Amino acid sequence: MRIPALATACILFAPALGAAQPPEIAGKDLKPVPGPLVDRYCGAPGYHDPAVGLGNSGLQMQFRESARRSPSIPARALPDGAVSVSDTVGSVAGWKAYRIEVPPGVKVHARIHSAHDGWFLVRTVNRMGSLEPGMLQNLIPTGNPEASYTNLKREPNTIFFVVDTTELGTETEPYKLVVDWAGGAKP
Repeated sequence: MRIPALATACILFAPALGAAQPPEIAGKDLKPVPGPLVDRYCGAPGYHDPAVGLGNSGLQMQFRESARRSPSIPARALPDGAVSVSDTVGSVAGWKAYRIEVPPGVKVHARIHSAHDGWFLVRTVNRMGSLEPGMLQNLIPTGNPEASYTNLKREPNTIFFVVDTTELGTETEPYKLVVDWAGGAKP
């Protein structure tokens, strides 16, 4: 018996169409929490302000640099499990962090979706604002605003996804941060 092509396509792709989308949350509805430290984050090897470049006003860069001298990056707590957060950076400093508690053996991946993806970077850091095992794959640029973390420890670990802007004046640019979980005993 021969199955028509349309029926075959429906059978093969129906599970993908019915895949559950992560719940959507507005960034303003997330609980504010202490963020990662700035001094260690900025001092990390190879880190620099991504907005530094030709064509930027010196005065605007001074405002941004001054705003980035705070002790920590403003942060919001993400709920457990896959989630999609609609938000803006909302600060002249051009960055915002999202705290997440990762169970042992779980990999979390965060990606920005925006009308201007190239205006954003996503980095993964710990509470001290530095890198640790499970984050090192993010040192290889992919050209996409994304980062991941794999918890290699035997206990839950708190990490931060830091959303950073590459252009001045983009603090009101809307974006969607999509966080996916894989492996381990996810919630």
